[in-house]
Amino acid sequence: MQFFRKKVVHRCARCDKELIHKYKAQAEWNTRGFLCSSCHIEMTKEFITRQQEEKSRLELSLHICTVCKKELLLESDRYRPRWQWNMERGSTLCKGCYDIRSTDYERKLNYCVICETRLGFIRYNPKPKWNIQGQLCRKCWDKENHESH
Repeated sequence: MQFFRKKVVHRCARCDKELIHKYKAQAEWNTRGFLCSSCHIEMTKEFITRQQEEKSRLELSLHICTVCKKELLLESDRYRPRWQWNMERGSTLCKGCYDIRSTDYERKLNYCVICETRLGFIRYNPKPKWNIQGQLCRKCWDKENHESH
């Protein structure tokens, strides 16, 4: 006695053609079941164009200064912050805000936070419990360390 298995016939979820090769739809497409090759290609193209349109809409909204919310119309007015400034990824600055951030960063890096003397080769980092942002000269570091004891 032979048992015959029933052949499962899969149909395209979009055009209802019988499938020879099955293509699984991506989760973002909100389609259940399998697709034929032509429907899979069409849905891929549609998905990519939607993503590109969304990206271009986001780029239009990125033309605003992150700090002062000024609209930046020209490409030459847009400045990217340096990675050391700990700003959000993709933020854009106007010329004025960029210059302010740049001078603040240089001041914090090259001058003592307390007495504002220019730092030499040796720099001192404050202890975390002091709650001081920036670097210190030797005299100010010794003074803070003495006061904390």
